[in-house]
Amino acid sequence: MRPENSTSGQRRSFIEEARRRQIIASAVEVISEVGYANASLARIAERAGISKGVISYHFEGKDDLMTQLVVQLYVSAAEYIAPRVGAAAGPRASLLAYLESNLGFIDANTTYVAALVEVVTNLRDADGNPKFASADGERDIIAPLVDILTEGQRTGEFGEFDPLLMAKSIRDAIDGAAGRAVREQDFAMDAYAAHVCRLFDTATRKAGKDD
Repeated sequence: MRPENSTSGQRRSFIEEARRRQIIASAVEVISEVGYANASLARIAERAGISKGVISYHFEGKDDLMTQLVVQLYVSAAEYIAPRVGAAAGPRASLLAYLESNLGFIDANTTYVAALVEVVTNLRDADGNPKFASADGERDIIAPLVDILTEGQRTGEFGEFDPLLMAKSIRDAIDGAAGRAVREQDFAMDAYAAHVCRLFDTATRKAGKDD
């Protein structure tokens, strides 16, 4: 039996993954308290109750840790949202499930979302450009939504509009809610979600169709 296939090897892998998640969770807490610039590896290690060397074992440096923080949040969001959208019957139900699940995830993970905003705003690549602010990244994020809108037009459930522009408008409404949830302690996400669902339900309907 090869070592990487052994039970002990799997256990080490699980332990390492748990440690990585612990470090990322501690990074989120530190960023939420002192901001991205002051979130040093030493502070994060202290919050996690480990040595700085343990972080260096699991991550190549602060940039790598911050990158993995963003990746983990996107993965967690996809794991939350995809089943809910996939269980919806038809494009209109899928659109509403997309809105509700995105906003519900933000509401349940405001601290993580706040850290994500800090990282995306501040993390730079080797050329000094924002690492996550790219046109390709935006296209990847909105592609499933464009597919829902395009399919709705094909089946006749939706009216005439530019699916890409509509998808961007929907994402702006979702991302705007993320910012408000971070800034406004009393932001009523449930009421906002109901409002946005009504708004885009109406905006995507055929002219004169009210059922």
